[in-house]
Amino acid sequence: MAQEIEHYLMEQFENGLDGNDKSISKIPRYSQFQAIKTVLKEIFSSPSLVDQSLRDKLYNLNNALTECRILSRKHGFYSPEELLTINRIRMELKQIKNELKTIRGNSNRGSNRNNDEQVVSNVDSISSKHRELLRWTTRSVDASKVYGFDDDVLSMEKLLIQQESRDRFKAIGVVGREGIGKTTLCQLVFNKPEVKDNFLPRIWVCMARDPDGHEDEDLKVVIVKRMLVYLGVGKETVKSIFDEKRGLEGLLCALYQQLVGKRYLIVLDGARETDSWYGQLDSCLSRDKKWDDGFAFGFPKGHGGRVIATSRNEEVAKMMVGEKNIHHLLPLSDPKSCWAIFNDTVEANRVADDRVEDVRALSNASNLDDLKLEIKLKCGGLPLAAKMMGRQWTELYFNS
Repeated sequence: MAQEIEHYLMEQFENGLDGNDKSISKIPRYSQFQAIKTVLKEIFSSPSLVDQSLRDKLYNLNNALTECRILSRKHGFYSPEELLTINRIRMELKQIKNELKTIRGNSNRGSNRNNDEQVVSNVDSISSKHRELLRWTTRSVDASKVYGFDDDVLSMEKLLIQQESRDRFKAIGVVGREGIGKTTLCQLVFNKPEVKDNFLPRIWVCMARDPDGHEDEDLKVVIVKRMLVYLGVGKETVKSIFDEKRGLEGLLCALYQQLVGKRYLIVLDGARETDSWYGQLDSCLSRDKKWDDGFAFGFPKGHGGRVIATSRNEEVAKMMVGEKNIHHLLPLSDPKSCWAIFNDTVEANRVADDRVEDVRALSNASNLDDLKLEIKLKCGGLPLAAKMMGRQWTELYFNS
């Protein structure tokens, strides 16, 4: 049978979730797996929708389920690496569910070959867009829910506003591992009243491809167009600049014109491209260069402009801002900060009316200070890992 493999993989997935092991409901992301199973059952009820496009998703689902079953055998808190693995699985499951919903939504389009091909095409499109969406960031942050960044915020603020370099261009890189809070730190700095008073305009630029954009367009063009729109240039005007004024060269010239004479602040969040075009942001346009030879030529120098670039890759950040202008973001060292992140997550996610004392009672810690230290050690000082621990605790003890 043409669909034999898909049906076998579906059976494996269902058996993995509905086995005799009563502890299965305790695995990480159990509710996500169950929600996906519901969508899959609807798809399998329409034979015309069951084709090879489902096979990879079912393979991935079974692999993720196996990972979660292995993780569930561990007692106590997960390690930072395990928590990041669970977070990765969470995002992958979210992506798969969206793709499956797209297939299900096409169930009324018929079962002929052309429609099947259209379904696959649509799913591939949604898939790639959703992958980018998972990396999308904005300037918004709830500062009341952020802990442990006070010293880093002060340090960054001084680098931005120091008087001796007030009129000089400066580019700063923020470097750190996944989940350490690079984006959060920059959001806090970006929204500080003192920073708002010193810089205008201020724009936040996510360096990922826009999930609603054209995937075949050069990412350099995408980013510069995005910056112009954020600076208030109409989309039609940006399009005409690109079409009528020599493409990327015209866009960078327009960006320069928008920023010249202004004390601007631009955050480039999530830099990952190793292309030297993005490097040496303090460079100026010279006679032997063209506008589109470097990203740097779109940033006017001499009026106190600032650029902050965040990256997991220290070499990328050094290439962009120089080795001396790197701010290394380190793990949180204060157990109280890790506890606050953990506790906020528990309070936000649990559905039962339980007190914080219940959390302490369920751990091996003899008192609250011991529990705070345990959480700090287990999360490795990573804010994202502390959040994942809070979600894990909620799922295991409060919402089951």
